[in-house]
Amino acid sequence: MINTEILAPVGNMDMLYAGIAAGADAFYLALDDFGARAYAENFTIDNIEEVIDYIHYFDRKVFITMNTLIKDSEIDKAISYIEKLYQYGVDGILIQDIGFYSIIKDQMPGLDFHASTQMAVRDYHGAKALMDLGFKRIVIARETPIEEIRKIAKLPCEKEVFVHGSLCVSYSGECLMSSYFGQRSANRGRCAGPCRQKYQLINNGKVYGDDYYLNMKDLNVIDNLDSLLELGIDCLKIEGRMKSPEYVYNSVLAYKKKVNGKYYDSEKLRDISNRGYTKGFIFDQRRDYILKEGDIKHRSVGIVDLIKNKKAFIANSDLHKGDNLQVTTDRDKKLPLTLTEDYKKGQVIFLDKYKDAKLNSDILMLNAENIKDDLEEGLKSYQNLPVSLYFEGKLGQKPRLKISYRDLEVVAFGENQIESAQNISLDEASIRDNLDRFKDEIFKALDIEIKIDQGIFLRKKDINQLRRDAIELLKEKIAGKYKRQAIKIVKPKLEDPSTKNPEKNIELMTKDINPSLLKEFDKVYIKSYDPKYKDFSLYLNLDSHMDYEIDDLISYIMANSIEGVIFNNYRDLDFIEDFKEAGIKIRIGRYLNVINSYAFDFYSDFAEKIESSVENTLTNINKNAQRYQVEALSFGRIELMNMVHCPFSTIKKCGLRGCETCKFRDSEFVSINGDRMKLVRRDLLTKIYPFNPAGFDENLFDGGLSRLISVFSDEDLRVYQNKSYKDKLNYERGVI
Repeated sequence: MINTEILAPVGNMDMLYAGIAAGADAFYLALDDFGARAYAENFTIDNIEEVIDYIHYFDRKVFITMNTLIKDSEIDKAISYIEKLYQYGVDGILIQDIGFYSIIKDQMPGLDFHASTQMAVRDYHGAKALMDLGFKRIVIARETPIEEIRKIAKLPCEKEVFVHGSLCVSYSGECLMSSYFGQRSANRGRCAGPCRQKYQLINNGKVYGDDYYLNMKDLNVIDNLDSLLELGIDCLKIEGRMKSPEYVYNSVLAYKKKVNGKYYDSEKLRDISNRGYTKGFIFDQRRDYILKEGDIKHRSVGIVDLIKNKKAFIANSDLHKGDNLQVTTDRDKKLPLTLTEDYKKGQVIFLDKYKDAKLNSDILMLNAENIKDDLEEGLKSYQNLPVSLYFEGKLGQKPRLKISYRDLEVVAFGENQIESAQNISLDEASIRDNLDRFKDEIFKALDIEIKIDQGIFLRKKDINQLRRDAIELLKEKIAGKYKRQAIKIVKPKLEDPSTKNPEKNIELMTKDINPSLLKEFDKVYIKSYDPKYKDFSLYLNLDSHMDYEIDDLISYIMANSIEGVIFNNYRDLDFIEDFKEAGIKIRIGRYLNVINSYAFDFYSDFAEKIESSVENTLTNINKNAQRYQVEALSFGRIELMNMVHCPFSTIKKCGLRGCETCKFRDSEFVSINGDRMKLVRRDLLTKIYPFNPAGFDENLFDGGLSRLISVFSDEDLRVYQNKSYKDKLNYERGVI
């Protein structure tokens, strides 16, 4: 049997029961704060210990997600949470915030840290950098192709790959659309789901469509699973903390069977999704991965036809009493059809009550009754941990019950001494019957041994209480194996405030900017070298998705007299020493999501300038600018989404090819709320920006803060100089 871990989502206890029943090896869940699914039901710090214990009773692992960006005002609360989780025996913590991680990583022996997918690790060097920082497991970005996963798999750390569930269209950790337009930050678990909304596609003033162009189908790689298993991937992750127990049970069961080389029911797996499936960019699916308005969302169980001159369909699979189907009429109305009996595959089902059923239309499965039935059956059978019982009852002594489970055993004693029976004595059969009444307990008696004196008197309720007491002792002993001694996290001392030398810098998003307009700026950040900028102090802005060979990059930087580089992905951290040895200065860009003092402190060890996250607050930026060399965007367009997908590909059917010459590579995107955005397709990636640049009153910034202006054109720069921008950056508002 393969040891690959099946990791199941848990948003409530019913989902947990379903996952255990289906055979999940581990579970990930969140508290009411700091989890990337804030709108899931989640758990509280007050009830989480019993949840952790319950999972450990079954010898499964439990991972808690603390994978959001954490504000300075929340650091103490986050620390208090993780101190308790550590003591409660949690097996691992998922983390996004590098500042929070830098506080706790060396103070919690025996606790595993997992680098969340929110850290956008999608290549070998990104995984290696975080492994070297102490992360035991890397959760690889969903978009990472199998070829790159093959390289990452060679690293001596645990690798976790998403295999099933909902997909974000943007790289996780790099989506700011929800927070920019509505204050709800995806980096803080509060995404409003803008990728599930309608948009207009516009190019050169022409509207090409109005549809759900960002609405990804659900991921399903079960038929490609062997490719991951061959690489020795440690963990297969199923997304879905906001889904149902039926979803958890059937998805876990299917993947568990597939991993172990057994048959799985693909139709049941299809019936738990209402978006359809894609094998994702991981397996290079470049067409038909977006679910648009007219696309079929559910499984078709037959096609409407005329049979014996009547509307009917032939079932293409077994159907069951209670299945909820959907029939489309000639007027395209959607009507429900609930089956009142079972049907076999190939059987004709007449639509006598649907005479206006549309010929050649699909009969869709909305809800399959057998999915619920399977879960109910599974829940009946999983509470069967085998225990052995030994009961001893001797006159003049307290009754004694020993329960053994694996290598553990506990002994419980009754409250009162056993007396002689006056009338009817208790026999062995009666004692056995009461000892075997586990009912709602998670244990099942494998064997029961009884040794009693003749003619003893015991009340049945005392035997039942003795069994319950012994079971509680056993649970405590099982859970106790995972508990740890309490610890107290000590926060590192931050740098003292000091005088700073602020800069005024500019970021060039294109090579179209006139050099004569750049004289007022201290540093010029460029995407690639252009000789017309050679007289400026240049920094190469390493795109978060830029692939490079370090030796070639350093040669390129040295040959063009570029002063430094700007990191925007954890991959870049793998080359800190290479840049230092070459005398190349390092700065931190805003795409590394620096939002708290400890993140600024972490990067200050090797970076000369650290740009704040655009989701930070003015107060926090100014506070940290007194301690560290901080930079903040004061004018420009925030990158709202960064994605492999191109919305125009759903119209062109191009398979994401021919992008370099495509006329749609610079287009416009408009939301249902009227928000205008720029679509820019370059280097096989699509980036979405606000249509107009936004600015901020620089007089509100601390005097020691460096300001950054980001421009696409000379016109942008003139807008900045004239302060004629209409939109405002959100530092005063912040995010939730």
